[in-house]
Amino acid sequence: MLLLQGPRSPFLARLADALAARGARVERVLFCPGDALFWRGRPAVRFRGREGDWPGFVRRLMLERAVTDVLGLGDGRIWHRTAFAEARALGVRVHVLEQGYLRPGRLTLEPDRLGGWRPGPGDLDGPDAEPAPAFRSSFAAFAAMDAAHHLANFALGWARYPHYRSHELHGPVAEWAGWARKALTAPRRARGRRRALAALDRTSGPVFLLALQLETDFQVRDHGPPGGLRAALAAVAASFAAHAPPDATLVVKPHPLDPGLTPWRRLLRESPAGGRALWLDGGDLDALLKRCAGVVTVNSTVGLAALGAGAPVALLGRAVYEDLAWRGPLDGFWRAPPAPGPARVAAFRGALARATQLRGAFDGEGMAPGAEAVAAAVLARAGEGA
Repeated sequence: MLLLQGPRSPFLARLADALAARGARVERVLFCPGDALFWRGRPAVRFRGREGDWPGFVRRLMLERAVTDVLGLGDGRIWHRTAFAEARALGVRVHVLEQGYLRPGRLTLEPDRLGGWRPGPGDLDGPDAEPAPAFRSSFAAFAAMDAAHHLANFALGWARYPHYRSHELHGPVAEWAGWARKALTAPRRARGRRRALAALDRTSGPVFLLALQLETDFQVRDHGPPGGLRAALAAVAASFAAHAPPDATLVVKPHPLDPGLTPWRRLLRESPAGGRALWLDGGDLDALLKRCAGVVTVNSTVGLAALGAGAPVALLGRAVYEDLAWRGPLDGFWRAPPAPGPARVAAFRGALARATQLRGAFDGEGMAPGAEAVAAAVLARAGEGA
């Protein structure tokens, strides 16, 4: 098993231990000091070359080490996209790991590519997904591990991995500055949230939600509309202003981990829908979904939660649940959005859980059970393909 990049936590180290305990031989490629930090001194191959050197490097590595399986976090970053392509050409099995589609308390593990699963004949003949345990975790611990990863890269990257470039759109300094601003403006944002919720309570017409994602998310970058989230917000606001019922309200909600580097609230206020839109920074998503006449998203997992709550969903990009969503022109969504029946949604969620979802998390209490579940699932798939 060849491990590439993973979450900024000791998860891959735990996964390597779980695989080794089951008799698997584990190899690891380190791309930067931050990767090494959480690998905790275990043997590894260090890639210090340029991007153009990577395809030949990883191909030789898989051949020399007789690699049968390769795993990485997501399939969008260049290291993973290239390695997976080389693996497929060599007949090496590809496993893509990500946060759970059905959250919280789950991880996603898919063969070959992320979002590639579709239900086959008989897959929908089963119950809805059972609730996953609520693993405790700490945002402070998560933030500390993220900071440690970046600080290690700052301190040592120039000397040990001089050609490494992160897949992220924004540098860590910009993100940390964004989080600092959010912390300083927390009281003002809380007052704004209360005003938005009070205005929402006074609304009698239909309520539609636009759930924003993170700009750096490869599900947006690779599978979203041209122009990314800014273009998506502009298109949704223009369509809503022109075609939604006069008494309808558009609620725009940022991702909880958005560092605040893009002026979404100002862009919404200046859009055609500005006078009929509410910016809701936080709040209870489940309660909001219960009163939504429809939800619009690029391809967020909020769409799955909305379908589970009985709200129709319009997709602007590609998603694993696209067969349950509105895929026509957005202008027609505001008047009479159809929702799939609860039984169909429950059957889909159950099939998705059985095929791709594992109980666990990348940090906190869920890290150990998550690593054990991923190890067992990877080796079971390897046995099936043997």
